[in-house]
Order: sequence, then C-alpha cells, then structure tokens
Amino acid sequence: MTHTMNLTLPVSIIGTILMLNLAGCGATPLRSTVDTDYDVIVIGSGMGGLSAAAHLAVDKKKVLVLEQHFKVGGCTSSFVRGDYAFDTALHEMSIGGGHGFVRDLMARAGVLDKVTMIRAPSLGRSVFPDAEILQAEGVEEFQSILIEKWPSEEAGIRAYFQLLEQMSNEVSELRGIFMGNPLKALFTKMAIPLRQRTLAKYYKSTLQEVLDEYFVDDRLKAAVAQFWVYHGPPPSEQWAIIYMVAQYSYVKNGGWQFLGSSSSLAEAYADSIREKGGTIMTDTLVTKIIVENGKVHGVETADGQRFSSRYVVSNADPFQTFYKLVGEDKTPRKVIKQLHEIKPSTSLAGVYLGLDVPAAYWGIDDYEIFYNHSWDADEMFDAMVNARYDEGVVSITFYSNLPDDFYAPPDKAAIVLHTYSDYDYWSDDEATYEKQKEHMMSSLIDVAENIMPGLSEHIVYKEGMTPKTIHHYTMNYKGAPYGMDFNVEQRDRFEIQTPIAGLYMAGSWAFPSHAVSMAQVSGFMAAQMIVKEDE
Repeated sequence: MTHTMNLTLPVSIIGTILMLNLAGCGATPLRSTVDTDYDVIVIGSGMGGLSAAAHLAVDKKKVLVLEQHFKVGGCTSSFVRGDYAFDTALHEMSIGGGHGFVRDLMARAGVLDKVTMIRAPSLGRSVFPDAEILQAEGVEEFQSILIEKWPSEEAGIRAYFQLLEQMSNEVSELRGIFMGNPLKALFTKMAIPLRQRTLAKYYKSTLQEVLDEYFVDDRLKAAVAQFWVYHGPPPSEQWAIIYMVAQYSYVKNGGWQFLGSSSSLAEAYADSIREKGGTIMTDTLVTKIIVENGKVHGVETADGQRFSSRYVVSNADPFQTFYKLVGEDKTPRKVIKQLHEIKPSTSLAGVYLGLDVPAAYWGIDDYEIFYNHSWDADEMFDAMVNARYDEGVVSITFYSNLPDDFYAPPDKAAIVLHTYSDYDYWSDDEATYEKQKEHMMSSLIDVAENIMPGLSEHIVYKEGMTPKTIHHYTMNYKGAPYGMDFNVEQRDRFEIQTPIAGLYMAGSWAFPSHAVSMAQVSGFMAAQMIVKEDE
C-alpha cells in the first residue's frame, strides 16, 4: 500500500492512456505584452508539480515552485529517526530497466541519470488464513504458481494473463495520443471500439466482474486480486482496466525502488529544475490564486508576497485549489458541481517501526508481505474503515531488506505496517485521537506478530501515522493519498486544463491516474499544454 498501501502505487503509464482528456488542445493562447515575474508558477512540489516545473524549465520557461513544507517531494519523501529511515509512501515502481514512457520523461526532465534504481526481490507474499501465495515476478513464473495451487483452473489462468497482455498491447497502441496531433488523437479515440476491442469491452467493468468471468474458485480470485490494496476500493468496486494493466506491468517488469529512498527522486527533480534556471521556495504557503476576468494572474502567499505569472499549475487537490485558493465565487459552476460529486479515495493508517534485529531473525527475506485475515476483500475493507484492523489486511514492507543501507544498519530493520482507514473516524479531540492511534498501532503490531513472533520485544522506535497525518503534511483533502476513489464511476480523473484560463492541475487527483509514475505524467502533460498555448 502507498503512504502507503502504495502511494507509488503500481500503475503503468500504458494503462491510463485510454482515459486521455484532450481538453486544452485548442485553448486560447495567453500571450501578453505585460511583463510578469514568472511564466509559470507551480503550487506544490509533489511529483506532479516537480514534473511540470522540470519540463517547463526544459522548454525555457521561467518557473517558480512554491512549497508549504520545508522539503520537496510531498508523498515521495522519506524521514530519518536515529539509525532508521523510512519512505513515507513509495513502495515500488515498475519502470526499472529497459525503456518506457515514464523513463523517457525522466530522461527528458534531466533526472534519470541522477537516480539509481534497485529491484525488489519479488512483488510480495500473500498470507491468507490457510495458504500463502508468492506474487512472483515473471508472467510464466506467476502462472506456474497459480496453476500448481489450482490445477483445475489452468485454462482460465492462462486466458486471464493473455487478456492482460492483450489489454496492455492495445493501450500501447494509443501512446501517440499523448504527443500526437489533436485531430488525429480525436479520431484515434473514436476508433477504439473497432481497433482496441478488449479495452472497449471492459471499459465499464469492475475487477470482480472480470475475475468472475475467468475463475471459479473464490480463493484463486483473491490471490490474483491481491494488489487491490494498492489502488483503494475492493475488487467489487475497483475499475478493472487500471488494475489489470498495472498488474501486467509489475508482473512482467518487476518492482523497483530508488537507492537512498524516494526522496532521491524528488531531489533529482529539484536539482534539475534549479540547473535549468527554475526557482524553488519551500516553507512558502500559497493562500490565493489571483483570478481576474476568468484568467490567472499569479498568486499570493501567507507571508504577504505576490508573484505574477501568466500560468499557474496547481499540484494541490481540487478542493483546495478552487474552494480556498481561487475562491468559490470565481470558480465556474460546472467545477463546483464536479467537486460536489467527487468521492475521495480511502485514506491510510500505519506504524513505522525500527527493530534491534534484522528481518532475517525471523527468516524473512521478503520486501513486502500482505497479511489477509480473510479471502473476502469486501469483508476486510469494511473492517479496516471501521477500525477493526485485526479483521482486515495489513501490508508489511521490509525496506531494510532492499540492497540499500539507507534504511537501517545490517543488524537492524526498518519496517512499515499499513492499512486502510476512514478520515472521518479520527477524532478532533486530542486525547481521543491519541487513544485511537495507540489502538491502531497496537492492533497492527499484533497482526505482524503472526509472522514475527515476539516482534514487540524488538521495537526500539515506533511512530504512527493516520489520515490526519497525511492531511497535515500534504494538505490533501481528507488525507486522500490516491486522489479520487478508483471506482468505475470515477474512471476519468480531474481535467488537467481547468475552465479558468491559464490554470492547470497536476498530481494524483488529475488525469491520468494516481501514483508516483502517473503524477509525473500529469505534470508533463500540463507543461506540454502550456508550451503549446504559448507557441
């Protein structure tokens, strides 16, 4: 899970092209003879904001990034406590090795040669009430594991993975939409029902509907659908396409992390922005986006500074962007309507643990273990959001099992336990909140004791996080780490180009999807739209 049942969340660039929103391709240029302090101001330095700023700087735009926190990165960050270091969110990405659109974007932004990627030993191990399933890397390897466990369903298993491959191939055929001629892109989208028939067939399907089509045994369905915890809603609600393309990407390409934690990726972007002439100001809270006559003119900050610009890219969530920064009175009615209809993703809770022994003390060499109390995802999801953590699913990430001494000394371990949590459950009363947090932490540790007996005796550092923690550090609405909930009704994310001239969105709430990789794509797309408007 990203912050994380996985704020990387494993999502492939290929898997979201289908949803491309062409708004902005024919926008009215905002060229002006009036001098401004900057061409573009970027609010927030999450991956969407950093990506937008880096690509704008590549295209010679004068860019200012304003970040309310003392460091860049948002959820793509880490922190250190004595001998231990922890990623706040990122678990892994599927872009290591070979070529791919996200890697190409990182190279274009000047960050690919500034980071080193390391491969996770596997995609995880699923522990169920009476079985364990290795989520293996490699299509043949994973198929073999499933077929050995469910030999009577071999035909369905092979057909399912053929479906994943076909779906991935069809989405790859649409990659040109990102960079192509708007008219050509429009015709490409119109032809999808004829040319990309697999995508068209499952465009409105839930993951559960696809699982029911290919498999009989509910336990097999649960094993195949384990990565639902990376996206938010259970299979009965989760959009099938986003899951299946992401799953295929990870099984085929493996999971990768960044040497020195995800902070190294954020810092690489920041370095590239500065090298190309951009400016980054931390500890600077934007309190207003200046809008006059339906156009942006710059921003104001909490300390009274005003910066003028012709464009603004908001990496803040749409609720902050429009209700607080733009102001409801200057926000178009159709945007207000959309905000009223949005269902945010379920938030997360967890505990960061520093241990005085390595994971090998328990014979554990996994990078990730998913501990499921049931084979029924709906039951577990309901338990988690109602604070019955001992009836849900807990992801246990062993960061110090990576070949990276950043996280802990060789004789110690840094691990993180995560589960889903409802923001509205957490009390505003400090004493009650602390009791709720202590209950959550002790419950998750008790769960982890099932695979690490005596764990409590080896904890030398413990720190909890809740939806309110995520909200405090990222200001995300209701601590929603994935932006909009990924159900079928919310397939399409918030539009990158807004109805307010010169205002763009980037990040997990915006098109094309949540996660570290997709946030980089949204930033790139926002930058390209601005550059085209300025031509």
